[in-house]
Amino acid sequence: MFRRVEGVFRSVYSVTPSRIEDPIMTAPEIVNKDLTLTLFGPMQVRVQDQPLPPLRSRKALSLLALLALRHGRPVGRAWLAETLWPDTDRDRAAASLRAVLSELRQALGAQAGHLQSPHRHTLCLELTGVDIDVTLFDTAISANTPTSLERAIALYQGSLLEGLTEEWVASERGAREQSCLRALETLAEAAQAAQEFLAATGYWRRAVTLAPWWETARRGLMEALARDGETNAALEVYREFLELLQGDPNAAPDERTSALYARLRKESRQARLSVKAPGAEPQDDAAPVIAGFLPHPLTELVGREGEQRKAASLLRRSRLVTLTGPGGIGKTRLALAVAAKAAPDFPGGVWLICLEALSQPDRVAPQIAAVLGVRQEAGCTLLETLAEHLRAKRVLLVLDNCEHLLEACTQAAGYLLQNSAGMKVLATSRTALGITGEAVWAVPSLSVPIPEMLTAEETDPEQLLLQYESIRLFVERAQAVHQSFALTPGNAPAVAQICARLQGVPLAIELAAARIKAMTPAQIVERLDNQLGLLTGGSREALPRRQTLRATLDWSHALLSIQEQLMLARLSVFAGGWALEAAEQVCAGNGIGRSQVPDLLTGLVDKSLAVFEMRDEQTGGRYRFLETMRQYGAEKLGDGAGAEAVRDRHFDWCMTLVSDRYMSGPEAESNLRRIEREHDNLRAALAGCARDPKGGEAGLRLGGALWPFWYTRGYSAEARQHLQRILDHPGAQEATPERALVLNAAGTISNQLSDYPTARALLEESLSIRRQSGNKVATSSALNSLGNVYYALGELDEAQKRYEEALRHARDADRAQHIAWSLTCLGDLAQARGESAEAVRIHEEALEIRRAGGDQHSIGFSLMKLAEAVCDLGDCDRAQQYQEEALRLFQELGSKLHIAWVLNGLGDIAYARGDFSEARAFYKDSLTLFQVAEDLDGIAEDLDGIASVSLAQGTPTSTTRLWGAVAALRESVGMVVSPNDRAKLDARMAQAHAALGDNAYGAAWEDGRRLHWKQAMVEIMN
Repeated sequence: MFRRVEGVFRSVYSVTPSRIEDPIMTAPEIVNKDLTLTLFGPMQVRVQDQPLPPLRSRKALSLLALLALRHGRPVGRAWLAETLWPDTDRDRAAASLRAVLSELRQALGAQAGHLQSPHRHTLCLELTGVDIDVTLFDTAISANTPTSLERAIALYQGSLLEGLTEEWVASERGAREQSCLRALETLAEAAQAAQEFLAATGYWRRAVTLAPWWETARRGLMEALARDGETNAALEVYREFLELLQGDPNAAPDERTSALYARLRKESRQARLSVKAPGAEPQDDAAPVIAGFLPHPLTELVGREGEQRKAASLLRRSRLVTLTGPGGIGKTRLALAVAAKAAPDFPGGVWLICLEALSQPDRVAPQIAAVLGVRQEAGCTLLETLAEHLRAKRVLLVLDNCEHLLEACTQAAGYLLQNSAGMKVLATSRTALGITGEAVWAVPSLSVPIPEMLTAEETDPEQLLLQYESIRLFVERAQAVHQSFALTPGNAPAVAQICARLQGVPLAIELAAARIKAMTPAQIVERLDNQLGLLTGGSREALPRRQTLRATLDWSHALLSIQEQLMLARLSVFAGGWALEAAEQVCAGNGIGRSQVPDLLTGLVDKSLAVFEMRDEQTGGRYRFLETMRQYGAEKLGDGAGAEAVRDRHFDWCMTLVSDRYMSGPEAESNLRRIEREHDNLRAALAGCARDPKGGEAGLRLGGALWPFWYTRGYSAEARQHLQRILDHPGAQEATPERALVLNAAGTISNQLSDYPTARALLEESLSIRRQSGNKVATSSALNSLGNVYYALGELDEAQKRYEEALRHARDADRAQHIAWSLTCLGDLAQARGESAEAVRIHEEALEIRRAGGDQHSIGFSLMKLAEAVCDLGDCDRAQQYQEEALRLFQELGSKLHIAWVLNGLGDIAYARGDFSEARAFYKDSLTLFQVAEDLDGIAEDLDGIASVSLAQGTPTSTTRLWGAVAALRESVGMVVSPNDRAKLDARMAQAHAALGDNAYGAAWEDGRRLHWKQAMVEIMN
C-alpha cells in the first residue's frame, strides 16, 4: 500500500477528467482536427501542436504508425495484434492490443476520434485533418513530376521510423528508401542534362549518403563533380568507396566505376601539366615530387577518420579552411593528417607554418617566408614577394595556432589568397580568421562513453576500444609509459569514467594516461575533481604551454580582454550550462553591463572557450564550458568579495527557479522541465551553501523549496543526502519554520526509503517546532507525515490519532487542500483495515476538494487511492478509469514514483480480471521504476504481485520461494503489511501450501528467505 506524503503541492490548475473509451467503440466526431505525425526519422506525434504525452508502452506508437501507413484503410484487429506481438499467443496479443489502444486514445485526448472502428473487428486512422509526412511523400512520389519529387525528397528527413526494430518495419522502411533514391536519381539526371552540375551534385551526394554501396549514385556524383570542375573531389568519392569496401575481401568496384575513376585521374594529370609555369620542365605525374615541410608526428593519430574526411571535403571546396576549438582539442594533429593526405594534390608543396612561438604580429610574414625559403625583393613588401613566389604554384599553407596573432594572420592569408590563385590555406585557431569565403569547422571532442549507461557487456574491453576513440587514445598513451598496462574488465569502468569526465579532450586524456606509470585508473578518477592539478607532465618536446593543461588554458586566458576574463570567471559558477537570461542575471554588474553580456558570451564562443548549442525553439540555446575550463574559471573567480557577490546572484537565480508556486498552475509541467535542465546548477548552489560557514539559512530555503521536485521526479536517495547535509550545517540549527520544513521533507523521504527510525526522529522534531509556532496548517502537515510512519510500521491506531488531529487543525485553519490530505490518509487507513466502502466514500470526498483546487499531483494521488478501494469492491472498469486518468496526470508532471504506483495498481486490476500475463507486465514495469527510486515498499508490493501471478499460472514452488525473499526484505527494514493486504496474501499462501505440502512448502520458503531481493529481481526480469 502506498505511503502518503505531506500535501505541499499547491495548485490553481484545473484539470478536466476525460472518459477512457471502450477500445471497440467507434469514436465520436472529432472535436479538433489537429494531429501531426512525423514518421521519417524518429517518430513524432503532435496533438494540437503539443507533443504527445509520454506513453507507457512503445507499442502504442507502433500501432499508430501501422494505421497511418494504411492511408485510412480499415485494418483487421487480428492482423494488427499478430503483427505487433508476433511471438505471443492470439488471446494475449488481442488483450495487449486492447490495452495499448486504450492508452493511445487517452494520450490523443481530443484527437482520439481519429482512431475509429468501422466495425468490431477492424480499426482505421481517419485522415481528415491529419498531417502525415509519409502520406504526403507517397502521394508526391506517385505524381512523379519534378516539383512533386522535390517535395518528396524534402519530406524524407531520415529512414522511416528510425529506431524501431520490429520485423514489419523493414519492408515499409525499404520501400520508402527506394522511392527516395529513385526520385533523387531522376532529379540528378535531369539536372545533369540541363548542365546544372551543382544541383546534380547535391542530389547525387544525398543519394550516396542514404545508400553508400549504390555505385550508380557514386558514378553520378563523380561525373557531376568533375563536370563542375571539382575533379579532385570526384576522385575522393572513389577513394572513400574503396575504404568502404575494405571490410569485405570479395567486394570491388565494378568496371564502369573503375573506368570512370581512371579517366578522371588521367584528365586531372593533364590539367596539372597544362598550368605549370612557363619554362618549367614537365614532370612524371605518376610519381610527383612533393615539396614542402610537414613534420611526422611521433605518435599515431587515434581515430578522427570522420573528422579527416570532413576537413578534407571542406578543403576541396574552399581555398581557406579554419579548424577551430579550445586548446588541447587536437586541431594541429588533425590539420597535419589532413595536409599529409592532401599532399599529392599540391605539387608546389605542403608547408607547415608554426606560429605559436611568435609573440609579435610583424613576425607572421617573415615566418612564412623563412619556411618557404623566400627572400624579400627590393622595392616590394614581403607579402608582395611571397605572392609573386606562390603565383604559379599549387601550394597548401598550414597556418598553425593563429589566435594570438589573429589580425596579422588574417592580413597575410587574405593577401596571399587574393594574389596566388593556386594556393590554399588550412589554418588552426581558437577563433575564425573572418575572411570572406572562409570555411570554419569546430573540431569536436573524441567520442566518449556514458559510464552510467554502460551495460556489463558494453564494458567489455574489446567493445570499448572499438566504439570509443577516447578509450583507444587513453590505452595507447598509457601503454607508452607503462608497457604492461591493458584494458581489462576490472579497470574498464574507471577508464570509461576518466574519458567521460575529461569530455573527450585529447590533451587532457593524454595527460591523464601519463599518470598510469604511478597510479591506477581508479585513483585517477578519485582525483579528477582537481583536473588542473592532476593533468601535468606532458611531453618535454612540446612547447611549455602544451606541457600541462593549466599552461594551455593560461595561454587562452591571456588572449582575452579584461571584460572577457571577468566574464569567464563569473560564468564558472554555473554547472551543467546556462541560458543567456541566466548569464545576464548572474554575471552583470561590477564592470559588466547587462547589455554587454550577449557580446561577451559570443566572444567566448568565437574563441572556443565556451560552447553554444541550440536545443529547440521552445528551450532556446544553451551555453556550457568544458569541465576543465569551468575549474579554471573558478580559480580565477577566487573567494573575494566580488566572487561572493556573483555566487549570491547565482543562488538568487536558483531560488527563482523554485519559487513558491512552481508546481502550480498551467506552467507546472514546463517549470519542472526547466528545473530538470538546471538540476546541476541547483546541486552546485546547495553544495555552495554546505561549504559556506554562513550558508545554513540559505541551504534551508533552497532545500525546502526543491524537495517537492526531487520527490516528484524520483530523486529520493539523492534528496536525502542533500537535506541531511543542510540539517547538519552549524548555521541551520535554530528552531525556525524553515528548519521544520526541511525536517519534514527529510523525514518524508526517509519514510519512502523505508528508514523508519530516522523518519520518525526527523518528523517528531519537525512537529515539535511547528506546534511551538502555533501554525495550524504546518502542524497538520507534520502530523500527517508522522502518521505515515506509524502506518508503515503497522501501528494503525497511532496513525489514526495523528491523522484525526491533523484533520482538526486543517478544519480550524479552513485550508481545503490540507483537509483533503488528511481525508486521503484516513481513507487509506480504512482501506488497510478492509473497510473498502468507507474508504471509497472518504476518497471521493477528498477528490472533490482537490478537483476544486486544481492541484494535478493531489488529484492524481486521490484518483490512484480511489482506484485501489474501488478495485477491492470488484469494480475493475471504474478502477481502471481512475488509474489511467492518474497516469496521465503523473506523466505530465514526470512523477516517476507515482507512475510506478499507478502501474502497480493497473497490475492489480489485471490480476483481478484474470489477465495474468498483462498483470505480470504491469508489475515488471512498475518494479523497474521502484528500483531506480530505491523504494523498498513498492519493490515488495510488485514482488508480491508477481508471486501471485506465478501461483495463478501453476508454479507454486517458485511462488513460495519469491514470497520468502519478500518476507525477508520486509523484516530487514521493519516493514509491516496492512491487515487487508495480509488477509489476501495469507489466502494465496495457503493455496501454495496446499499444492506443495508441508515439506516442499517449508523448503521453498526457507530457500527464498536466503535469497536477497535483488537476486529475486534478476531472476524475475530474465
